[in-house]
Amino acid sequence: MAVLTDPSLNPSFFTVLSFFSFLLPLIPLTWHFQAWNSGCFFYMAWASLLGLVNFVNSVVWAGTVQDVSPVWCDISTHANLAGTFGTILSAQTIIRRLYIIASARSPLTHTESRRALIEDTIPCVVIPVIFVALQYVVQDHRYAIYEEFGCLPSTYRTLASELMIDLPPVLTGIVIAYFDVRCLLILIHDHEELKDFFASINAGSFLSNRFIPIVAFTIVEVIITFPTTLFDFVLNITTGLQPWGNWNHVHASFSVIPVFPSTVWMVGDKSAIASLLMDQWSNSICGVLIFLLFGTTEEARRHYSMAFWRLFRRREPLSRTTISDKRYAYTRLKRITN
Repeated sequence: MAVLTDPSLNPSFFTVLSFFSFLLPLIPLTWHFQAWNSGCFFYMAWASLLGLVNFVNSVVWAGTVQDVSPVWCDISTHANLAGTFGTILSAQTIIRRLYIIASARSPLTHTESRRALIEDTIPCVVIPVIFVALQYVVQDHRYAIYEEFGCLPSTYRTLASELMIDLPPVLTGIVIAYFDVRCLLILIHDHEELKDFFASINAGSFLSNRFIPIVAFTIVEVIITFPTTLFDFVLNITTGLQPWGNWNHVHASFSVIPVFPSTVWMVGDKSAIASLLMDQWSNSICGVLIFLLFGTTEEARRHYSMAFWRLFRRREPLSRTTISDKRYAYTRLKRITN
């Protein structure tokens, strides 16, 4: 394995972080699904998927650039693209839904909840899938292999790639920031009204357990992902775009798999290195981030307690009297039926 002296390039820490980013979101995933918190559910699912991909890649390609698993690379690169955009869109869905509830001052009915689920599924699931399909238009190689980070998507940098791949996350980050500001204004100006409203619908702890953590989560999400996506977009524009040519020109070397040992990509352009590191680390921190803000609340601890007692609750052994009573009842039932 290449010796990486910069702490930000520590492959072991990256692997551990990716593993926890995969594991931790799965813990609160089920009760968010049961409560129809679709935005949180989709974010946790995408974040866990990104953590799994980065964990496997960092283990398999630690110190090597061998193309050992082409099928995994095909799947993981598409999952990486979908998850990256899916987490951003899920965060946008979460904060937008919160703003609608807070500004309307009325809980969702059952019918409205079902309609909200459909409305949330489209941006959180359907659009990321479309995003992956569009990426094929500007995909010059099946994937590229980077030592320590594994298989990553490969994109032919043209104006089309900027408009289809890099610009949408930037615009989504701006939308998230807009709803963050609106929710903060509501929280500051109408704090007492919000407390009374949530108390009136038997959700007195919603303000501390949901509203504030959601706003804090989306703010941190914007701080982490927006600079990354904006940096990628500006970097690609300033370093120069390639001419489109035609379809055959872009996909001429599609089956060729470029490989980048750490001794090569670490000594390359500093901006390109920064872009690569920001992309990988921001993806691997998503799962830990949402767990810290949603998996440690009072509501979460209550769910942990319930799950613990359901799992480890011991049944009292049947006494002799209880066994005799059951035998007597069985005998009486048998006589009646006969």
